[in-house]
Amino acid sequence: MAHEAAAEQGITPHEALISLVEVAAGRVAWVDTIIREAMREHVEGGGDPLKPPKDVAPWLKESRLERTLAARTAKAAVDAGVMVALERRLDMEGQLVADALSAALDVLGLDQDQRMAALGAAQQRLLTSGDSSGTTND
Repeated sequence: MAHEAAAEQGITPHEALISLVEVAAGRVAWVDTIIREAMREHVEGGGDPLKPPKDVAPWLKESRLERTLAARTAKAAVDAGVMVALERRLDMEGQLVADALSAALDVLGLDQDQRMAALGAAQQRLLTSGDSSGTTND
């Protein structure tokens, strides 16, 4: 849902979800305005404020549904924001590791072949680090 909306608007899925949260919040406010006005008219006409008229009941149900939808959409937006932040953090940590490795190799004064062999060994270790077999190439 967010991906399609994002593609149509040229924004990220997270931005699309935030936009959907804003729309959902607007709908909640709109339904609540209808309820408030209906209750105002009811009370001004002598009705009991604790006993809404029957024509308000569907709007009360709609209000609950809109609030539930808004809460779900907001949760999805928060989850998407967490994922974006995690991706950024992983990118930064990866860059930090790469910079540290490069600095270590620079200090060693390796020739190009030795440097490539060291980088190849580091790359191989990273590629097999998620291997669940428990074997390493030590």
